[in-house]
Amino acid sequence: MAGCTSTVAFKKTLLASFIGLCMSQTAFALQEISDEGLSQATGEGIALLPENFSFRFNGADTANSGAGTYGAGSIRLIPVGPLSATATAKGYKKADAWLYGLSLSQSNKNVGAAINGSDWGTLYGRPIDSWGSASNPWVIKTLTDDNVPNFVGNIENVTYLTLEAPLRHTTLPASGSAESSAYNLKLGLWTDIFQRDANIVENGLDGLSNRLRLAAVWDGFSINGSNLKVFQTLGGVSPAMGGTYDALMKVNGVETTKTFNYGLNTNYNQTFGVAGLVRLNSGATDTKRGTVSNQTVTREIVQVDYNPTTNTFFENGVLATGTTITSAQGNASNNTNGIRTSYDPPTNDSVSGSFPSGGMCTSPKPNTTGGSVQVGQCLNQNGFTTRRLRAKGTNSWSAPTATSVFRISTQELVGGATDNSTPALGGVVPNFQPNSNADGLFLYDVNMNLVLGNLYQPLMLSTDGNNFSIELARIPNVQEVYRRIYTRYEHIDPAASVDSGVTYLGSTCNIYQCGNSNISGYQGSKATHSSITIGSTEYNPVTNQLTAHKGIGAYGVSIGELKSGTGLQSSVQQDFTQVWQRSRTQVNCGFLGLSRCWGDWGSWGAVAPKAPITGQPHPSLNRPDPYETTWRQNTNNQILGIQTTTPADIAGRINNMQPTGATVSNNFGSAVIDGLLIQHFKLTTTGL
Repeated sequence: MAGCTSTVAFKKTLLASFIGLCMSQTAFALQEISDEGLSQATGEGIALLPENFSFRFNGADTANSGAGTYGAGSIRLIPVGPLSATATAKGYKKADAWLYGLSLSQSNKNVGAAINGSDWGTLYGRPIDSWGSASNPWVIKTLTDDNVPNFVGNIENVTYLTLEAPLRHTTLPASGSAESSAYNLKLGLWTDIFQRDANIVENGLDGLSNRLRLAAVWDGFSINGSNLKVFQTLGGVSPAMGGTYDALMKVNGVETTKTFNYGLNTNYNQTFGVAGLVRLNSGATDTKRGTVSNQTVTREIVQVDYNPTTNTFFENGVLATGTTITSAQGNASNNTNGIRTSYDPPTNDSVSGSFPSGGMCTSPKPNTTGGSVQVGQCLNQNGFTTRRLRAKGTNSWSAPTATSVFRISTQELVGGATDNSTPALGGVVPNFQPNSNADGLFLYDVNMNLVLGNLYQPLMLSTDGNNFSIELARIPNVQEVYRRIYTRYEHIDPAASVDSGVTYLGSTCNIYQCGNSNISGYQGSKATHSSITIGSTEYNPVTNQLTAHKGIGAYGVSIGELKSGTGLQSSVQQDFTQVWQRSRTQVNCGFLGLSRCWGDWGSWGAVAPKAPITGQPHPSLNRPDPYETTWRQNTNNQILGIQTTTPADIAGRINNMQPTGATVSNNFGSAVIDGLLIQHFKLTTTGL
């Protein structure tokens, strides 16, 4: 083990330390130090500044200036061990896979410039001009944090080895500058996966079938701000803080008992720990939107009728139409066309004998008491009409400029490699650049900021002697630990009622903010919650929260390339109901007019004397729109409940309606997962 002692008095920087170590032999002397001494040493470490850098898996015949098989270098994945009897019985076979052309480079275009199929349709771009700068390079260093709680909350110190990518600027370098190329990376690879027949001896393509060819390219992103820490975990976990339980499970159709841990495990103590922050960012999208243009609008008032047999409403003619509806058109549309009675006074004929002999309202006489007719529900009949106000039209929709595209596709350029081979077995290297239409899954402007553990919640690698596990430690029920991880959201977790006096330090890492930074001009890296966004977003800088943009300008996920479109149709509509009522009179009838009979029904009239289109207010309701039919006996299977009442100014209402516009059919909009906290997870290999 060796240590480094400086005998030169000058202000060290990362780059200066590294250069001085390499060039000034008289200024430095190496001396042996113990592991204990090294664990207490913190320094500036080793700085790395890749310039004119890129890599790509090429074929063995590719010379520096030759035209060999670029991108044909591969990693072969070969399954080991037999299939289970259950899998074999179902006809499953093993798979042979080759991963080809893995490459990391800079995009063909400068950061912020529009990219197209000639860019994201190829796996490799151009060398990265400068991955960082002299003042902001890659760094490998050893640090000590003196304020880390162990699993029971006792404060200790942790020394860790860290690899840090260049810090992420709060204001990005100008496009075209050398350092800006680190914000415009391009990652590409493709794969060939075959089904293999285990009964055929391996010989070239013999026994291989059903090839799946898949390409993935992410053009226009950065990893600046990412880091990885390696350390020995702290202790504090006792057997009383956890335990095991048995669960009955089915493995390959056979029931077996498996043992699982709960709570904290003593394996957490003084073991190999890792913590990481993975920042894969394409760029801010809080102002980036698709746009609607060339919009036309047609407004119409539609008659909607009711079919009691099918219990459905259907459109039955347009009563008024135009770019603008006049008041006369609006008032004229509010007529009794298509009226549906919602209350018929019950009679013997209408209800098939459900009432006593003579019927409830067959004649006025049975409803007469002391010479006065019981007016009630035998005199009145209710009905309703429905009108649909609709604004519809066409529009153009323009996709925002593509500056970052993540594409997963199987499409090959027509005229390229179309056989069923693979380059490792003599096949041709495919060309995934699209034609006029590009297939595949497209993710635009992806920002992924993933927090994978920290010094007090480590990610651990372990084994039980048979299987290998990766586990992110459970968060213990210890205030000194969980307060550093959790976030107090004031609107749902008021400090006055929940953990009063406890200061929570957790925060979310997104493209805009990632914890606090002690270095001016750069973002921090101490957040505890993750954020994943695809496409257009809304950002609240006060709470540092992101949500997906939900308007017509939303973009982010598409099946096939996202392109602009014209002649797109959209509409907005609302149904309104008018309640009507009519009455009948009594007349003398029978011999010499000695009997009383019902007269004819009068004309339908809107229910409300002074405002005939305001409907019928139900006395039991207290709401802005309280109109419904008055009588509610279900004598005709049609009771009208609370509806949206026809407005007094029909023309004003419809003329204020505006279709939102439409986007192209393959645009699935944006997606956001913000404030993601991983409390615990464990991945374990198992034997087949």
